Amino acid sequence: MKKRIIAIIAIAILAAGAVFVVAQKATDHHFGGRGRGFGRGHGMMLQALNLTDEQKAKVKSIMEASRTSLKPTFEALRDNHRKMETLTANGAFDEGQVSALAAEQGSLMAKMTVERARVKSQIAAILTDEQKAKAAQMREQFKQKMQERFKARQTEKKPADSE
Repeated sequence: MKKRIIAIIAIAILAAGAVFVVAQKATDHHFGGRGRGFGRGHGMMLQALNLTDEQKAKVKSIMEASRTSLKPTFEALRDNHRKMETLTANGAFDEGQVSALAAEQGSLMAKMTVERARVKSQIAAILTDEQKAKAAQMREQFKQKMQERFKARQTEKKPADSE
Protein backbone atom coordinates (compact mmCIF):
# COMPACT_ATOMS: atom_id res chain seq x y z
CA MET A 1 0.00 0.00 0.00
CA LYS A 2 2.80 2.40 0.94
CA LYS A 3 4.60 1.70 -2.33
CA ARG A 4 1.42 2.44 -4.28
CA ILE A 5 0.97 5.77 -2.53
CA ILE A 6 4.57 6.75 -3.19
CA ALA A 7 4.24 5.69 -6.81
CA ILE A 8 1.05 7.74 -7.21
CA ILE A 9 2.70 10.76 -5.60
CA ALA A 10 5.73 10.38 -7.85
CA ILE A 11 3.53 10.19 -10.94
CA ALA A 12 1.57 13.26 -9.83
CA ILE A 13 4.78 15.18 -9.26
CA LEU A 14 6.09 14.13 -12.66
CA ALA A 15 2.88 15.28 -14.29
CA ALA A 16 3.14 18.63 -12.55
CA GLY A 17 6.78 18.85 -13.58
CA ALA A 18 5.84 18.15 -17.18
CA VAL A 19 3.45 21.09 -17.08
CA PHE A 20 6.28 23.36 -16.01
CA VAL A 21 8.63 21.98 -18.63
CA VAL A 22 6.06 22.75 -21.30
CA ALA A 23 5.54 26.20 -19.79
CA GLN A 24 9.26 26.87 -19.90
CA LYS A 25 9.43 25.95 -23.55
CA ALA A 26 6.87 28.63 -24.39
CA THR A 27 8.60 31.24 -26.47
CA ASP A 28 6.19 34.14 -26.23
CA HIS A 29 7.46 36.06 -23.20
CA HIS A 30 5.99 39.51 -23.76
CA PHE A 31 3.64 41.24 -21.34
CA GLY A 32 0.44 39.25 -21.01
CA GLY A 33 1.77 36.49 -23.22
CA ARG A 34 2.07 32.77 -22.70
CA GLY A 35 5.46 32.90 -21.04
CA ARG A 36 6.45 31.56 -17.67
CA GLY A 37 5.16 32.91 -14.43
CA PHE A 38 1.70 34.32 -14.73
CA GLY A 39 0.59 33.02 -18.10
CA ARG A 40 -2.31 34.27 -20.19
CA GLY A 41 -4.94 34.49 -17.45
CA HIS A 42 -3.04 36.94 -15.30
CA GLY A 43 -1.81 38.87 -18.32
CA MET A 44 -5.40 39.28 -19.45
CA MET A 45 -6.37 40.44 -15.96
CA LEU A 46 -3.57 42.98 -15.92
CA GLN A 47 -4.63 44.26 -19.33
CA ALA A 48 -8.21 44.65 -18.08
CA LEU A 49 -6.91 46.82 -15.22
CA ASN A 50 -5.78 49.48 -17.71
CA LEU A 51 -2.28 49.84 -16.31
CA THR A 52 -0.37 53.04 -16.97
CA ASP A 53 2.81 52.84 -19.02
CA GLU A 54 4.81 53.21 -15.81
CA GLN A 55 2.92 50.31 -14.19
CA LYS A 56 3.39 48.16 -17.29
CA ALA A 57 7.14 48.83 -17.19
CA LYS A 58 7.28 47.88 -13.51
CA VAL A 59 5.29 44.70 -14.12
CA LYS A 60 7.58 43.79 -16.98
CA SER A 61 10.61 44.35 -14.75
CA ILE A 62 9.10 42.23 -11.97
CA MET A 63 8.27 39.41 -14.39
CA GLU A 64 11.74 39.46 -15.98
CA ALA A 65 13.41 39.35 -12.56
CA SER A 66 11.19 36.43 -11.56
CA ARG A 67 11.92 34.60 -14.80
CA THR A 68 15.66 35.08 -14.26
CA SER A 69 15.54 33.89 -10.66
CA LEU A 70 13.43 30.84 -11.56
CA LYS A 71 15.53 29.77 -14.55
CA PRO A 72 17.67 27.37 -12.45
CA THR A 73 14.50 25.95 -10.90
CA PHE A 74 12.94 25.31 -14.31
CA GLU A 75 16.16 23.64 -15.45
CA ALA A 76 16.22 21.45 -12.34
CA LEU A 77 12.58 20.49 -12.91
CA ARG A 78 13.39 19.51 -16.47
CA ASP A 79 16.42 17.50 -15.33
CA ASN A 80 14.31 15.74 -12.70
CA HIS A 81 11.73 14.86 -15.30
CA ARG A 82 14.42 13.37 -17.55
CA LYS A 83 15.93 11.44 -14.64
CA MET A 84 12.54 10.00 -13.75
CA GLU A 85 11.90 8.99 -17.37
CA THR A 86 15.28 7.27 -17.51
CA LEU A 87 14.78 5.64 -14.13
CA THR A 88 11.40 4.15 -15.05
CA ALA A 89 11.92 3.62 -18.81
CA ASN A 90 12.38 -0.14 -18.66
CA GLY A 91 9.56 -0.72 -16.19
CA ALA A 92 11.90 -1.03 -13.24
CA PHE A 93 10.99 0.68 -9.98
CA ASP A 94 13.54 1.72 -7.39
CA GLU A 95 11.53 3.23 -4.56
CA GLY A 96 14.55 4.92 -3.01
CA GLN A 97 15.54 6.74 -6.18
CA VAL A 98 11.95 7.64 -7.06
CA SER A 99 11.39 8.95 -3.53
CA ALA A 100 14.54 11.05 -3.71
CA LEU A 101 13.50 12.55 -7.04
CA ALA A 102 9.97 13.15 -5.73
CA ALA A 103 11.34 14.96 -2.67
CA GLU A 104 13.57 17.13 -4.85
CA GLN A 105 10.63 17.84 -7.15
CA GLY A 106 8.54 18.90 -4.16
CA SER A 107 11.23 21.29 -3.02
CA LEU A 108 11.46 22.83 -6.48
CA MET A 109 7.70 23.23 -6.67
CA ALA A 110 7.77 24.98 -3.28
CA LYS A 111 10.33 27.46 -4.63
CA MET A 112 8.05 28.21 -7.56
CA THR A 113 5.06 28.71 -5.26
CA VAL A 114 7.02 31.16 -3.11
CA GLU A 115 8.19 33.07 -6.18
CA ARG A 116 4.66 33.30 -7.57
CA ALA A 117 3.44 34.71 -4.26
CA ARG A 118 6.31 37.20 -4.26
CA VAL A 119 5.49 38.36 -7.78
CA LYS A 120 1.80 38.65 -6.97
CA SER A 121 2.64 40.79 -3.93
CA GLN A 122 5.03 43.01 -5.88
CA ILE A 123 2.48 43.59 -8.62
CA ALA A 124 -0.29 44.30 -6.12
CA ALA A 125 1.96 46.94 -4.54
CA ILE A 126 2.03 48.98 -7.76
CA LEU A 127 -1.74 48.93 -8.34
CA THR A 128 -4.03 51.78 -7.35
CA ASP A 129 -6.87 51.13 -4.91
CA GLU A 130 -9.35 51.10 -7.80
CA GLN A 131 -7.26 48.59 -9.73
CA LYS A 132 -6.96 46.38 -6.63
CA ALA A 133 -10.74 46.47 -6.17
CA LYS A 134 -11.31 45.61 -9.83
CA ALA A 135 -8.77 42.76 -9.62
CA ALA A 136 -10.50 41.37 -6.53
CA GLN A 137 -13.84 41.55 -8.33
CA MET A 138 -12.38 39.77 -11.37
CA ARG A 139 -10.87 37.03 -9.17
CA GLU A 140 -14.24 36.50 -7.49
CA GLN A 141 -15.99 36.27 -10.87
CA PHE A 142 -13.37 33.77 -12.01
CA LYS A 143 -13.89 31.64 -8.88
CA GLN A 144 -17.64 31.65 -9.38
CA LYS A 145 -17.26 30.68 -13.03
CA MET A 146 -14.95 27.82 -12.09
CA GLN A 147 -17.37 26.61 -9.40
CA GLU A 148 -20.21 26.66 -11.92
CA ARG A 149 -18.12 24.63 -14.37
CA PHE A 150 -17.20 22.17 -11.64
CA LYS A 151 -20.84 21.74 -10.62
CA ALA A 152 -21.89 21.32 -14.25
CA ARG A 153 -19.29 18.59 -14.73
CA GLN A 154 -20.37 16.85 -11.53
CA THR A 155 -24.01 16.77 -12.65
CA GLU A 156 -22.94 15.45 -16.07
CA LYS A 157 -21.05 12.59 -14.41
CA LYS A 158 -23.81 11.51 -11.99
CA PRO A 159 -26.11 9.91 -14.61
CA ALA A 160 -23.14 8.04 -16.12
CA ASP A 161 -22.07 6.80 -12.70
CA SER A 162 -25.47 5.28 -11.96
CA GLU A 163 -25.44 3.06 -15.07
